Amino acid sequence: MPNPLEEWYMQLPLFTRIYTTGIVVLTLAIQLEWASPLTLFYTYHAVFVQNEYWRLLTTFLFLGTFSLDWILNIYFIVRYCRDLEEGSYLNRPADFAWTVLLMCTTLLVISPYLGTVFLGDLLVSSLTYMWSRHYSYLFINFMGLFTTSAAYLPWVLVAFSSVVENRWPVVDLAAIGVGHVFWFLAEEWPRRAESGGVRVLRAPRVLCKIMHQDLDDELDQDAEQEPAVPVDGDIAEPTVGSELPSAETPVQHETTTNPVHHETTTSEKHNNSDESTNQDFASTSAVEHTDPSPTLHQRTPYSHTLAEHD
Repeated sequence: MPNPLEEWYMQLPLFTRIYTTGIVVLTLAIQLEWASPLTLFYTYHAVFVQNEYWRLLTTFLFLGTFSLDWILNIYFIVRYCRDLEEGSYLNRPADFAWTVLLMCTTLLVISPYLGTVFLGDLLVSSLTYMWSRHYSYLFINFMGLFTTSAAYLPWVLVAFSSVVENRWPVVDLAAIGVGHVFWFLAEEWPRRAESGGVRVLRAPRVLCKIMHQDLDDELDQDAEQEPAVPVDGDIAEPTVGSELPSAETPVQHETTTNPVHHETTTSEKHNNSDESTNQDFASTSAVEHTDPSPTLHQRTPYSHTLAEHD
């Protein structure tokens, strides 16, 4: 029988499982004095002058030693990153990894102006903000004190940390700003008309193949070539190169046979014969008064395909 903790761990999405494991392992190494925080933080001189490139990764993995703040950050990562991977980025692991990578790069660029060298808290705050925008319709209970909408969670956390730590939340607000920019580029920008439907944060093809994400470029191109969807019963205009059936071309109608036989009485047969006679007379008179040349305004039905829209 599998261990419940092991089963829960293996059910975590890929990024959430890797990121959580890296944080726990690094925190244990620091707690056992196998590593020092002085060799983990990010500075431009240490990375690009002294060639200590591991700092680009460890600065996002260090969340301090075991404490209440560390437990809260782990909870936010497991809860909110998992919701993003299994919800908004379902079947798009490469897009989520690419978004997080660009977010980390942005935090590395602005970190010298913020005066901070450990960026793990900032990344968690940015991901929490993205989660709050994706799931703004939810309501959460903050530490059993009060209930608030998920859209206000980042601001509640900023106010809480400012009161507890007695400092101005400049770093926290910068992390929220980064999260808002990437949420806007990922969700709002593709929906706007000026974007042309282009997703700026689409992952490269190489990353999609590595993370086994389906390539949808061909599907997008096919959707652009399909005709417009008819609206309110209007007939879509034919595409270039399509031919309408001419008036001289006989239209073949499919007939279906009904396997159920109905018995007809003598009166019904007499009525059917009279109706057939009247139809023959009407068709004969119509042929005598109809112009044999086809009219140019005659509209004939033709088939059209419906475009698939995401």
